Amino acid sequence: MIELVKLFGGEEILAHTADKCAGRPCAVHNPSNHCMVTFRQHWRSDWGGIMERICPHGVGHPDPDHLGYLATVMDAESLWAEGVHGCCGFGCCRDKEP
Repeated sequence: MIELVKLFGGEEILAHTADKCAGRPCAVHNPSNHCMVTFRQHWRSDWGGIMERICPHGVGHPDPDHLGYLATVMDAESLWAEGVHGCCGFGCCRDKEP
């Protein structure tokens, strides 16, 4: 089943229902506490379907929870390609060193 959901930031998309991802991180229903969790989300249907987080500099970075899901359904080379992006260079998509 699918449902209309509102992403963090207000964009609405059709997505799987919450029961499909219950108990694990999900970019739509249950985001983990990654470094971009407070960034606005954007669904990139023009790129074959990838969830991005838009950093304060206006640049889209792949959502770590979406990449986590893709890791369960893709080979390593394809997953690497999905994670490549036009980074802003400010480190917005990396967890800070402790």
